Amino acid sequence: MRVYISHSIRGKHGINATKEQMERNNELAKSFSRLIKNYFIHIDFYVPGDHDEFVLIAYDKKYLTEAQILSVDCEIVDRCNFVIALVPDGYMSRGMRIEADYAAAHGIPVLIVDGFTKETVDTINGQLARSIR
Repeated sequence: MRVYISHSIRGKHGINATKEQMERNNELAKSFSRLIKNYFIHIDFYVPGDHDEFVLIAYDKKYLTEAQILSVDCEIVDRCNFVIALVPDGYMSRGMRIEADYAAAHGIPVLIVDGFTKETVDTINGQLARSIR
């Protein structure tokens, strides 16, 4: 079982986001993923923020475009059983929408959560139960 955790990298600042703002957003996703990974130890969670160093350098040096990065993200989504969209402030970035729309168009369930709560755990458990039927 593999799950993609979609999260905002640039946040509400979009293309004007500073490196520090992007690092904060990635740390928020990493913190969430550490909690969720400790709870669901049998699931392989893919978190883009865990791989941000390469991507940010390649993007800054213009080796990769945003469209190319999102295309690769969607390829990874395609290899997952479902997607968790992490929206702690209720904001879903354009990139997250692209990932979620891609997943939905390919029959991959998308769960929207605002953090690590009992409701989040229950929602994931419900999806896991549906996935193994």
